[in-house]
This record gives sequence, C-alpha cells and structure tokens, in this order.
Amino acid sequence: MSKGKIIYWFIGLATVTTIGFLVIPSLMKKYSNKLYKFSLKKDKIDFENMGPEVLKKEKIKGE
Repeated sequence: MSKGKIIYWFIGLATVTTIGFLVIPSLMKKYSNKLYKFSLKKDKIDFENMGPEVLKKEKIKGE
C-alpha cells in the first residue's frame, strides 16, 4: 500500500469512529424520546382500575 492509501484509510476510520461516538448516540436519544412521547398519546389510562389502593397503616397492639 502506498502512503496516500494509508492516510485515506486512517482519515476514513477516524471519521467513522467519530460519527459512531458523537453523532449516532445523540440521534438515538433524540428520536427514541420522540417515539416514546408519540406512543404515550395513543394509550388511554384507566384511572378507575389502576391497582391496589394506598391505605393508612393501622395501629397494632403493642406499639
């Protein structure tokens, strides 16, 4: 290989590595948040049937 090809390979690998560490994670974070928020709008929450109720703790003898 000539020096020119080695330099082009090095520049190309450095570019791909930089994109992989800087650009792709930020894009994933941005669009995954948008997708999550979009999916929440479709869900309807049933407030009547959400699960167990929170009850006050009853006093037990001996306390």
